[in-house]
Amino acid sequence: MTPTPPWTLVYADGSANVFRFQADRVGVRFTYEPIRPEQSSTGTYSGGAPIEQLMAGDDPRLAAVWEQALALEADTEHHADERNKGDGAFTLTTGEQRRRFLVVRAATRTFEAYLRHELRGLDE
Repeated sequence: MTPTPPWTLVYADGSANVFRFQADRVGVRFTYEPIRPEQSSTGTYSGGAPIEQLMAGDDPRLAAVWEQALALEADTEHHADERNKGDGAFTLTTGEQRRRFLVVRAATRTFEAYLRHELRGLDE
């Protein structure tokens, strides 16, 4: 279940590609902001093509994203105190409340696979 708008959910994956969801009463603006080779530590990694789209507020993929993000937030055993390469970084904002947390790579694999498949349309 998604929160009542306005809200934001921002996730930076283990390679620093950013998935940003910004909801208002009209819908949800989804953007994928990939790392470009010149930004990567190797100078060769690319996160792929950027995406920007408007989603309906009741899109079931949004509920699934929130469900998984909240489960990762609750699973404090897999949180990290500082970000290491491969770890995911979340910022969740609902109403006046902003929460930030880091999740170790091993715990983010399912979430990242969902984002790749359902929101980027990749089957890798």
